[in-house]
Amino acid sequence: MAHTYRALGGLTLCALTFTAAIIGAVFCGERMTSTQDPSFVRHVRLLIYVHFAIAQVAIAFAALLLYRLHRIWRTYYLIISYNEHAMMLNPPGVRMAPGRVIRCHLGSDPTSLPLPPAGVPVLVYPMLMQSGHAGGKRMEDFLETAFSRAPYRPRLFFQPVLGASPWLAHITADHIRPMLCSASSGVLVVAHGSRSSEPPPEPNLFCRRLKELLPAGTEICLGYFQALPDSRDVLCGMQAHHVLLVPFLLTEGIHFNRDLPKQKDASVCGKTLQYLPVATVLLQANSLPDIGT
Repeated sequence: MAHTYRALGGLTLCALTFTAAIIGAVFCGERMTSTQDPSFVRHVRLLIYVHFAIAQVAIAFAALLLYRLHRIWRTYYLIISYNEHAMMLNPPGVRMAPGRVIRCHLGSDPTSLPLPPAGVPVLVYPMLMQSGHAGGKRMEDFLETAFSRAPYRPRLFFQPVLGASPWLAHITADHIRPMLCSASSGVLVVAHGSRSSEPPPEPNLFCRRLKELLPAGTEICLGYFQALPDSRDVLCGMQAHHVLLVPFLLTEGIHFNRDLPKQKDASVCGKTLQYLPVATVLLQANSLPDIGT
């Protein structure tokens, strides 16, 4: 922080020096046009050159200080996912220089994590759908072990989990609207359960955002697997006959294939079921390219 203040002070001094040099050059120019004395004109012209030289030196020093500030302020990005399948995902709408991105997952060896330089801010993006044990204690222990071998403590700035991003609700709503073929269509969001007695807030937040984005009166329900209310019970209790199932999951892994309600579960309740993509598919279809360093 002290380096930043010194650099900003230097930039201010350069700006004042440049302004004074330009004002001095203009003043000398006015004096030169008001006299016909050749020796005085030569003297004033020399002063103008000196003022312009000072202005150029101020610009050069300002450029060096700006480069220094760029090195101080440059940001590194730590993408941390639950498993290796989501390691290569980028946060929605975030442009990152590839040379400043560190990727890892909670199942990897924390001691092999590349360390960012000292003194730079590191934005930590948890590529997880819900906060909880994985996004809390487990991730904190992982990072503590990873940076314990460093001679410095990095400045980590934790961002919300992917499931809390408003982008996710907006892009999901864009997929749902054309599929709401009639008033008998409803939306069932199915999320992972939690070890704690209090469920993570992200699924409920996601549903509230969907209600604001979809046509008024659209039935939107939330169910869980490995927690209550059970998604199959919620499915049978819905008023809609055609249910759009939104898996509040990052990837099409074991939970997608094993724990979500199936077509036969919907048939028992006299309903039809249609699946929407998981978050990874939505993210890859709407990702931004990286920018160069």
